[in-house]
Amino acid sequence: MDPLIKLLKEKPDALKILCGAWNILYIEGHGPDVGKRRENLLRLIFEKELGLKVDVSSSTERGWDISVTVGKEKRMYSVKTSEGLREVKVAWNGYPSIERAKEYKFTAPILYVIRDRSNNEISVFVFELEDIKKLREELGDNMWWIPKEGTNPRGFGLSKSAIEKLIDIAKNKDNYVSCTCQSVDLKKIAKDYWDGWYNLVKNLALKHKQ
Repeated sequence: MDPLIKLLKEKPDALKILCGAWNILYIEGHGPDVGKRRENLLRLIFEKELGLKVDVSSSTERGWDISVTVGKEKRMYSVKTSEGLREVKVAWNGYPSIERAKEYKFTAPILYVIRDRSNNEISVFVFELEDIKKLREELGDNMWWIPKEGTNPRGFGLSKSAIEKLIDIAKNKDNYVSCTCQSVDLKKIAKDYWDGWYNLVKNLALKHKQ
């Protein structure tokens, strides 16, 4: 079992925070940057709730997003979050093609977080490098999702069927953890959210004014 998954199982309150906060992140919009907000939330949960040392990759790094030190073990992860089961992008630059996908090299396990809206559930999986490699050999070209021309001309990713199989592998290894979420009424909390956000920014601005 991945050490981060093991720790999340031992401290379920951390996952409950992620569960409750997932919807709240949408107050700032549903654009692509919501994925980055989720990633930042994960990093802070690992630091504040699990007491872990977390480092963030440089902007030029493509193989991993965060490194987490659990005990004496330091592990890099490529973080992917998803609203529902769908394809997952792994490369963002350049024109997509199956030839480029075949040459792509995974260098870190994938930390995959998915929200199942129908069951109101958040799940965290770790897809190990060895399992990604084996599945790549098994599926061949079917491993990949290549955007159709004219829809998303940059990058490529793992197909939905590949993600389904990786989820099954992680479940068989008990390399996942899930949590049922309570519903959040965004209309009721939006004012508190923006008031809190403004007060935070205001206090920081006044504290650090020159």
